Amino acid sequence: MNASGLAQRLRLDGRIALVTGGGAGIGRASALALAVQGAGVAVLDVNGEAAEDTAQAMRAAGASAAGFSCDIAHAQTVKATVAAVLERFGRLDIVVNGAGVASAPGMPFTNNSEQDWERTLAINLMGAVHVCNASRLALLNSDQGRIVNISSITGVISAAYMPPYSVSKAALISLSKVLARDLAPQHVCVNAVCPGFIWTPMWESLGKKMRAHAQNDTDAPIRMDEARAVFDARIAQHVPMLRPQTLDDVADIVVFLSSAAATNITGQVINVDGGVTI
Repeated sequence: MNASGLAQRLRLDGRIALVTGGGAGIGRASALALAVQGAGVAVLDVNGEAAEDTAQAMRAAGASAAGFSCDIAHAQTVKATVAAVLERFGRLDIVVNGAGVASAPGMPFTNNSEQDWERTLAINLMGAVHVCNASRLALLNSDQGRIVNISSITGVISAAYMPPYSVSKAALISLSKVLARDLAPQHVCVNAVCPGFIWTPMWESLGKKMRAHAQNDTDAPIRMDEARAVFDARIAQHVPMLRPQTLDDVADIVVFLSSAAATNITGQVINVDGGVTI
């Protein structure tokens, strides 16, 4: 196959994608990348204004897009939102579960409250369950159904500094494999992508929490540059390639897994981490 043939297989013209967490970070980058390849995109985010801002950016570039306010922790809210997406676009081919939250640091895990566990699992795991449940029939009606779950390298290797997050992301990998097995006979491909260290609003928040925890003062005001220092130290300590990953790194994999080029790839865990999990 020549280069032009591969480029054609990566195109998503006529496909409709739903992206959770599309208002910022990996979700937004993934939504924009899918639109560049010709997909219509429904952008879901708990922050409705952020979702609409992403959708507006795509419409300004000529894509078909709409923003939806949706708290994926609530099954009925998700069900209603997916119904609204189907009413707006008429079909659904691709689901990208990009919404997620970082948990409070543990170290040891007994430092995490019951609320820490419940909130993290409700969004990072059950949010994806709710979205996949609500989207299942539409994906079965597609001739190129795709689910891409954004997990994390902390789901592959343990992250003792934030146990609920690490556990939730490991569970999301397991969910991906279970759904891949379940939906394979209907040719719906389900895969997990595990980003490494990407400087996003989530990492800024996490870096501040980790610095405050290290100072044994969870209420200490932490500057952004201090949070960035925590992030950079993690890169130096854990990433063999000695550089952070980017939003585009992940978005490119999301596009590939959503495309015809990935027709026979399912149940896989793809690490985009600069070698962390070697």
